[in-house]
Amino acid sequence: MWSKHAYGSPLTADEMTQFFILTETQTHTIDKLTKLKQGNRLLEDFWLEFVTWKELSGYNEVALVGLFKKGIHPALTQKLVEIGQLRNSDSLDEWYERALSFERSRRDAIEEFGGKKMIESSGDIKKKPVLDVLR
Repeated sequence: MWSKHAYGSPLTADEMTQFFILTETQTHTIDKLTKLKQGNRLLEDFWLEFVTWKELSGYNEVALVGLFKKGIHPALTQKLVEIGQLRNSDSLDEWYERALSFERSRRDAIEEFGGKKMIESSGDIKKKPVLDVLR
């Protein structure tokens, strides 16, 4: 059990305190990571919070990728899988870099087209809004 070292000597009060602090911290961290959502925030802001908690979680790369996917906007996750062709086996950094690229492209398009995707219709010089064709 936790009251003795592997070699049989009892744990000191400091060691027991450290054990409980680490366990409580890790439990709190895991709770934070599983509930963390991007929502309406910029991806960069979500990422900063995510990486703050990930170091304390004790989770491996595959588990962290799963939590990252669950935390970012669902439409972004879908595009990363469909268009970006990312898989669970890809690194967390790859997921973030690709997500950031998609997110920045989306923001640029909104800035340029005012939130609507535009194409020129045939025979007409002015531009007309078109449905989101990436969905």
